[in-house]
Amino acid sequence: MDNSFLPPVSQRSKQFANLNGVGHRGRMRFKMLQKGGQAFEDYELLEMLLYLVIPRRDTKPLAKHLINHFGSLNGVVFAEEDQLQKANLSQEFIEIIGFLKQVIERLVAPDFFNRPYLRRWKDVIVYLNEYKLKNELHNKKVLRLLFLNNQQRLICDEYIIYQGVETISHIIQKALNLYAMNLITVYYVSDTAFTSAMRQGEAKFALTLQSSGRLFDLNISDHIICMDSQYFSIFKKNNFSI
Repeated sequence: MDNSFLPPVSQRSKQFANLNGVGHRGRMRFKMLQKGGQAFEDYELLEMLLYLVIPRRDTKPLAKHLINHFGSLNGVVFAEEDQLQKANLSQEFIEIIGFLKQVIERLVAPDFFNRPYLRRWKDVIVYLNEYKLKNELHNKKVLRLLFLNNQQRLICDEYIIYQGVETISHIIQKALNLYAMNLITVYYVSDTAFTSAMRQGEAKFALTLQSSGRLFDLNISDHIICMDSQYFSIFKKNNFSI
């Protein structure tokens, strides 16, 4: 079941327990020519990128080490320059990474860079009204997850079936996979009134999620209740009806 409103910007690569390996550049180039980049693991693409600055040494161990250190190929490419320097990478490779980063940002601009900033309550409501919940989900307990970067720009928009605090570990894992720094959650309910008991229950969930998120540098910007075209903010005490 596809539960995404937008495609994720990034995902984590698998980790490696063993950093050893014997590389063969001719075989790797042949594989690239015959099968293309889709046939390569993330570390293999990084391994070949390292060929540009390490002419006569097996680069597989270093590629795997960098994947482990930065968490993913995306983590390596978008690491800050000082982080790459601390990893003892050559200045030449750091410059290549910087150029590659600029190329990627230019290519993804029609998608990611047109995604909205959700800094204000009004911005969030406008976005939720423009991208409404799918009709087949209206009678289900749905929690919508708006993952944001450190500038409150939307990274990913998806939903899960809401099960209270039992969903928290899944939410945080997803945030880590996306390198999200902020999160807005939207709970869709079919009740006709937002009672005091409901507010207390959702406040407890939101505070528990917020407390858990802090352990992973994830800020919970808001927890919103959507009920019959009305929006109630748990954190900001804002209400909005359409």
